[in-house]
Amino acid sequence: MIFDSDWLTEYLDDAPDLDTLAERLTDCGCLVELRERGDGAEKWDVEVTTNRPDAMNHRGLAREAAVATGGTLLPLEFELEENDEDAAELAAVEIADGAACSRYVARVIRGVTVRESPEWMTRRLLNCGVRPINVVVDATNYVLLELGQPLHAFDLEKVRGRRIIVRPAVDGEKLTTLDGEERELDPSMLMIADGEGVVALAGIMGGADSEIGNDTTDVLLESAHFDALSVRRTARRLGMHTEASHRFERGTDPEMAAVACDRAAALIAELAGGRVCRGRIDVCPQPWQARRMEFSIAALSAFTGLEIPAERVLEILTGLEFAPQIDGDVVRVRVPSYRVDIDRIPDLYEEVIRHVGYGPIPSELPILPTSPGRRNPNWELIDRARDAAVSAGLVELMTWSFIDPETDELVATQPLCPGPSLPLDNPLAQTQAVMRRSLLPGLLVAANANFNKGQRSLAVFEQGRVFSLVDQRPLERERIAVLLADEAGGREERFDRLKGIVNDMAVRIGLPAVSWKRGGSPWLDEGAGAELQTADGATIGLAGILSRELAERWDLRHEVAVAELDIERATEPPLSKFRPLHRHPPVVVDVTIEHAADLSYADLEGAVGDLASEWVEDLSLTGRYRDENSLSGAVRTTLRLVYRHADRSLTQEEVNEAHERLRRGLVERLGVALA
Repeated sequence: MIFDSDWLTEYLDDAPDLDTLAERLTDCGCLVELRERGDGAEKWDVEVTTNRPDAMNHRGLAREAAVATGGTLLPLEFELEENDEDAAELAAVEIADGAACSRYVARVIRGVTVRESPEWMTRRLLNCGVRPINVVVDATNYVLLELGQPLHAFDLEKVRGRRIIVRPAVDGEKLTTLDGEERELDPSMLMIADGEGVVALAGIMGGADSEIGNDTTDVLLESAHFDALSVRRTARRLGMHTEASHRFERGTDPEMAAVACDRAAALIAELAGGRVCRGRIDVCPQPWQARRMEFSIAALSAFTGLEIPAERVLEILTGLEFAPQIDGDVVRVRVPSYRVDIDRIPDLYEEVIRHVGYGPIPSELPILPTSPGRRNPNWELIDRARDAAVSAGLVELMTWSFIDPETDELVATQPLCPGPSLPLDNPLAQTQAVMRRSLLPGLLVAANANFNKGQRSLAVFEQGRVFSLVDQRPLERERIAVLLADEAGGREERFDRLKGIVNDMAVRIGLPAVSWKRGGSPWLDEGAGAELQTADGATIGLAGILSRELAERWDLRHEVAVAELDIERATEPPLSKFRPLHRHPPVVVDVTIEHAADLSYADLEGAVGDLASEWVEDLSLTGRYRDENSLSGAVRTTLRLVYRHADRSLTQEEVNEAHERLRRGLVERLGVALA
């Protein structure tokens, strides 16, 4: 808020220089952010926190300054002369909603002459960012900046029936406010009405029909206390923010209403040549009740870790007008009506600490009881999955958890996505209207974006949750997905690389042993796609080359290999065990077979495992060749077997016999040809 430095120091006896004053105010919590030259004084931009409406005026800030500098706050002095005409005979006030308006004070000033304000008032208003209007309105704004109490001046002749009624609006009522805007009202809004209709928005802005004009001679001056929540709701609903609503929304002083009304009436009479009628019209359905609190100085010292003398505590609280009384170690206070922020004993501690200073308070961490934290059981699994993917040379991506309904229909064709989807009640956009049931759509969108920016190869993964409905309740499951793309490699090479990565990840994560069964359509190419199944026949993943139709749907420039695994079937991987180095040499033998293209490697590997000798300790794929020009479509596959005996060296004859039995067995079981 903007303050006039000359105006501020006017309330201080023996005020220090402005540099010292600004420094002390900042130290006690009223941060002087900016100082610049104004008209005849400095303009100070002071950060007053929203819980301190008492300091949102010059006299309130001067009170803080007096305590901060060890000075004295001068009393508010003005002369109010009244004539013999009774104000209660010229106007009446009625409050229909005592909860929203606890007090309404009014005065009548007659015989005013509306003219420009004197130079000193105009200068101070302009320094505080308020545009001067005329002497009557300027006087109300001046008192607002001086004492923090919003006021409003009505042209008494325009108040129909000379009655003021504070009531909720009637549904459909309208009011044209002083800014020229027509406002449509509803019963949740508190209004100021006269004998025939609405004349002002309570605590926010007056109406145009009763404003002070050049021909105004009689003024009805309003000074009220409105409920902060009521004013805040109305201001938000109407999209309004005024100097008055800024104060009322944060809480004003109910006892200041009468003082401010007298002060403004005296100013108007002095500057506009008016006569103040005898007596206030003061309606107060809910009189203010002072709150009394007490605290221990020993407890305050323990709270701060600093010994604060009782004399210093009393000095600070007296300066802040808490009227402290001490009885041994106990301090009893009466909370002033303007301190709406004081609710608890620590609030009183803060008042003392602010002015003692935060510097002397020791910096020590409090002693708090602690207990060891517990990790979510899923975190171990997630860490293993991410570590396995990173170890395979993949880069992690994070994508949206939402997809569009059309993509969700495609996802429903995946073997990993049974059950209905989970739509959002209030989606951010139509393209994000459904919770994802698969991680692959997000990876495909990311691949498209990378290809469009010139990226030629990708090796990425995402670990995250997917969502579906099971028995009408949301179900979340942890998944991991992989995407590979490299324009330099062929299809078989890309598939083999994907398979190696997926098999390695499955072992590291702790998934059960899986077999690769041809499938995954329509997401995967029919000739290069597989479902990953456990021994009990459950599908826990899919892997292969993305089908051409889906590649075109996501506008992918390069062929991509994808995989997705349901990692919640994982168990804790077994601990690594030491195995002694082999004492006997291996015998390595290759076998090449010619077979039909529809014979899967999983079936071939399974047959070798059943037929091979117990001496075979390792089996691996060495090469796979397919003659594209051959009409038969035959494939040649070369396998490498490692023979080794645990207790002795094998002879070549033993290996040859065992290997020949394997070759004949493959021919009989699978119908393959030996090359």
